[in-house]
Amino acid sequence: MNKYWPKKWNEKLPNFLGEDFFSSFDFLENNEEGSEVNNNNNNNNNQSNSVNTSSMKVDMCELENELLLIFRAPGLMLEDVEIDVYDKTLEISGYIQINHKGFRPIQSELYQGPVIRKVKLPYPCRHDKISASYQYGYLYVHLHRLIRTKETLKKLEIQDLEESD
Repeated sequence: MNKYWPKKWNEKLPNFLGEDFFSSFDFLENNEEGSEVNNNNNNNNNQSNSVNTSSMKVDMCELENELLLIFRAPGLMLEDVEIDVYDKTLEISGYIQINHKGFRPIQSELYQGPVIRKVKLPYPCRHDKISASYQYGYLYVHLHRLIRTKETLKKLEIQDLEESD
């Protein structure tokens, strides 16, 4: 890496130009040599062993008490996808693999490998009411807002241990 490039630069500029902008430069810090695109016929895999967090871009849309998140994820292996919602966070992990249909790649710039993406949600969502679909390289995740009502709030009974003596 360039000796003039500041160490831990990504921590010094948090959320500048968006969360995803600087994550696409993580390979500079992790892989000082060999970060250029590989055009060698013998080695057609230019991915590092780390999980890619920037390859899945997302759009988030809202309709009353529902959210629709649309992830760009061409080549996503659906059998490996895991979707989890907790508090105000959605986490998606999976694996991207491009089918070359029998062709032997001689130049590979498209990311292939494990991906993970965490998205901050504007409000807590239900983890038991999630639907997802995949079409034309886009993963659609439909969430519903967690609305607490008097039925969902239960009064906690406190056991008095002093009376047991």
